[in-house]
Formats: sequence, C-alpha cells, structure tokens
Amino acid sequence: MLESTPTTRLLLLHFIDNIQFMPSNRLTPEEQYEITYRAMKNALWHVLGTSVYLVFLIFAAAIGLLTFALPALGSFAQGNSGLFVLGVGLLGVFIAGFAFYRIYQLLQ
Repeated sequence: MLESTPTTRLLLLHFIDNIQFMPSNRLTPEEQYEITYRAMKNALWHVLGTSVYLVFLIFAAAIGLLTFALPALGSFAQGNSGLFVLGVGLLGVFIAGFAFYRIYQLLQ
C-alpha cells in the first residue's frame, strides 16, 4: 500500500494534470453512437463470418474423408485399385488435411 505523503500527493496531482483525455470526450453523442454502432456491427459480422467459415471447414474435412479418402482406402483393401483411385484418395486426404490445419489455426 502506498502511503499518503506530500510527495506522493504531489506526484499524483502531477500525473492527473498530464493525463490526455480520450478523443471520445470531444465527440458529440451522435458521433459516439455512430462509432459504437460501427464497432459492434463489425464485431458481430466478424464472429458470424468466422463461425460460418468454421462450419464450412468441418464439412469440407468430412467430405474429404468420407467421400474421397475412405472409399479409396476400401477399394485398395479389396484389391481393385488403380492410379485414378490413388489420386482420388490422395485428393481426399489433402482436402481433409487442409481443413484440419485451418481449423487448428482458427482455434489458436
């Protein structure tokens, strides 16, 4: 705890005198409302856009795995596979890997 001495009071008064007031103190109420409205609107759209992008990435990963990679793996397991099946399987792994990487980046 800081003791209240004449020196600390003088330092506190000097600090208070040198405070630069926020620019919002000089704005009209209409200007303050407009700035607040724009900030809230941008924040809400940012959250909504990020959540839609996250859902898109989850579906892209699921499609990459369930539609491309796993059927190609099943085809390899049955023995009837070719280069086309290998390419489709690698495409699915690439799509799912990219989606999982972007999800990992979003969550950090």
